[in-house]
Amino acid sequence: MLENLVVKIVSLSVRRSWAVILALLVLTLAAGFYTAHHLRMDTDTTNMISPELSWRQENAHFNDLFPQNVGLLAVVIDGKTPDLTSEATSRLCDKLQERTDLFISVRRADSGPFFDRYGLMYLPPDELQKIADSVIRAQGFIGSLRADPSIRGLMGVLDLALEGVAQKAARIDDIEKPLSAVAGALSATMSGDMTPLSWRSLMIDRKIDPNELRHVILTQPKRDFGALKPGAKATAFIRQTSRELGLTAENGVTVRLTGPVALSDDEFGTVAEGMSWALAASTILVLLWLFLALRSFKLIAATFITLFIGLILTFAFAAVTVGSLNLISVAFAVMFIGLSIDFGIQFGVRFGQERFEADDDTALPRTGRVMARPLTLAAAAIAVGFLSFLPTDYRGVSELGLIAGGGMAITLVLNLTLLPALLALFKPRGRALDMGLSWLAGADAFLLRYRWRVLAAWGVIAILGAILSTQVRFDFNPLHLKDPKTESVSTIYDLMRDPLRSPYEIEILAPNLAAAEALLPKLKALPEVYQAITASSFIPKDQDKKLAILDDLNMLVGPSLSPESVKAPPSLEEDRAAMHHTAAMLRETAESSDIAQQLARLLDQAADSDPSVYPQLRHALLSGLIPRLNSVAAALTATKLTVDTLPPEMRRDWIAPGGEVRVMVVPAGDSNNNRTLERFVAAVRTVAPDASGPAIQIYESGLAVSRAFQHATLWAMGAIMILLLIVVRRPWDVFLVLCPLLLAGLATIALLVVFNISINFANIISLPLLLGIGVAFNIYFVVNWRNGVDAPLQTSTARGVLFSALTTGSSFGSLAMSSHPGTAGMGLLLLLSLGAVLVTIFFFLPSLLGPPPRPRRSK
Repeated sequence: MLENLVVKIVSLSVRRSWAVILALLVLTLAAGFYTAHHLRMDTDTTNMISPELSWRQENAHFNDLFPQNVGLLAVVIDGKTPDLTSEATSRLCDKLQERTDLFISVRRADSGPFFDRYGLMYLPPDELQKIADSVIRAQGFIGSLRADPSIRGLMGVLDLALEGVAQKAARIDDIEKPLSAVAGALSATMSGDMTPLSWRSLMIDRKIDPNELRHVILTQPKRDFGALKPGAKATAFIRQTSRELGLTAENGVTVRLTGPVALSDDEFGTVAEGMSWALAASTILVLLWLFLALRSFKLIAATFITLFIGLILTFAFAAVTVGSLNLISVAFAVMFIGLSIDFGIQFGVRFGQERFEADDDTALPRTGRVMARPLTLAAAAIAVGFLSFLPTDYRGVSELGLIAGGGMAITLVLNLTLLPALLALFKPRGRALDMGLSWLAGADAFLLRYRWRVLAAWGVIAILGAILSTQVRFDFNPLHLKDPKTESVSTIYDLMRDPLRSPYEIEILAPNLAAAEALLPKLKALPEVYQAITASSFIPKDQDKKLAILDDLNMLVGPSLSPESVKAPPSLEEDRAAMHHTAAMLRETAESSDIAQQLARLLDQAADSDPSVYPQLRHALLSGLIPRLNSVAAALTATKLTVDTLPPEMRRDWIAPGGEVRVMVVPAGDSNNNRTLERFVAAVRTVAPDASGPAIQIYESGLAVSRAFQHATLWAMGAIMILLLIVVRRPWDVFLVLCPLLLAGLATIALLVVFNISINFANIISLPLLLGIGVAFNIYFVVNWRNGVDAPLQTSTARGVLFSALTTGSSFGSLAMSSHPGTAGMGLLLLLSLGAVLVTIFFFLPSLLGPPPRPRRSK
């Protein structure tokens, strides 16, 4: 019945070729129009896993309570000095907060007024006392500079210090540190380097903490999930504003973007770029293999037109059924080319063989009769392999499965209607050629003569693959799928050097503050935990002792920070004269000091420079002065801190409006290591089973994907077995189809272990493709064998399978050219698995089949 039905369809398509072509052309134009207006990109990766899973619901509940931590775009600011970093962060944050049209929220994560006021309270009392002593020693300088914050004022302070040296009240060694700092700033400015003087280093006698050179602004951009890069507008504004503010490497500041939004945007940009290259390379290679396979430009044109129309119709099918493409399902375009072209090659090669045997008007219907069963079975098997993912929790692949399954139905119909109609219209001419592979006659003979030895060798490979299967790893870390060269990824890796900045924390919800505090000692006792933080963690210890130190400091230094009057800004000539005067005093008072003499030369040089240089000099010497003095003044106003007196925005970060309290747990060790994260998640769950957060999310996502593929593979194998039993009705034939597939799977596993390739979220989609392609190819050979073909490798079927594999491999392998590691890894594994399928078909299946069950004949 199937053969007769296909013959009728092909014959009708040949007779009504113009009608078929025009009808499908109109349908394609309508489909293209519909797709352009309805198919969109869903770049929200959270939609790729079913929201019904318990851990997804726990995560959603946490996000509802603390929405300010969702969809973050982190701005990382690094400066050469603490003052430069602080000033850059403040200026940029102010600009971002003005743009409520681009940002839902903007906040400074580790700096700002609160940390200016209470930052010193987090130091140990003895260290705080040392800082207080250093500020007291600088009291005279502070008062003078507060009253005259100018080059003139700075020179006056240096003059005062030099007078002390001249009167033997101080040694030159005591003031070499500020002299060296001023000299360094002047030297840098005169040579074009805009790194300003670090007043933090001069006023506070304490080693600079690396965290003082880096601050982070957390923003929540308003995203457009219909765009390829949802956060593009906010990102562009941050970069433009940074340039306008002069926050550049030339000025001693770097501004980088990372966080979930930047990581996602960069990834989609890389994927899109890689997919474009893959499509271009795939198309070129497919055309090459088509020519070698079909040996006719008209056959190639017909096949390529069929492929192109099928692709557009499948896009329309995706628009109707799922409405959007995600990071995984967008790969269907490249896959469709590889899978669909197989049908075109098989039909085209068989048509060439039929012309070779009898070039008349019945060649196309005869081709339809021969190809009816294998093409239909192959399309059904591939569709079943993909559709088996529909009921899984991995929505990214389940949608890919639906699209690809529909695409197989579309390409089957087109190859039995449009392709014959085009061939009837084009009427390929020229000498018909034998489409078989006669040069493989020796391989046919060898595989049959040494049949049992070949099967034994493959048995060893199967055993080896089964043993190695225990060593295959699933890499659930999404960072490993991203391009490390992109700014967002390189920045997150840089941040992860500090455990407290790891993006893989765990979040725990406690009903109240007391319950949260009760969890802290239990969590901190776990060796897998680096730190556990809640609202009470921001309350300094030994507050009474520290406040006493600050009160004493305020009594001594406070008046100097609030002068009764401030001098009017000096003129250029006053600044020039002040620098010359200080240079002269340096030469006279500190003749033996190299640093002092160097500063004298630099001061004279700066004083005699062009007036246009003076703004740069003022910036280099004084830009950090007032902010640093303000910071010191703020620290002197610190009062006793409690959870209730935390600033509202900080309190809201840790305590929800309903009273629920957030506990953040940070992993110990390398959080980019999967085993570290696995142990971290397992350990924290012993204390808080309902924990959520990024570490839980990526760990559970890996489990969900792994389970999805295990279940889908079993369902696909079962469905394919049932399909084959219904169609071929011989259990032995089903075994002949599936046995090489199992062997190819074991060989692929062995290759994964040998080449140290992990299974991940992206390349795992090779598994359904391995099922579909392997079953399709095997069916072609088993059907021929059942029909009595005794030289399987010399047939036109073998030629079709070989070149179909080459075109499909080129299509999938072109993905490996992508700069996106996930896409490239997917292409590599697809290529390896397809290679394993091809090798088992050509060098195992003929031995497994043995002599055909019917009288032998050539095909």
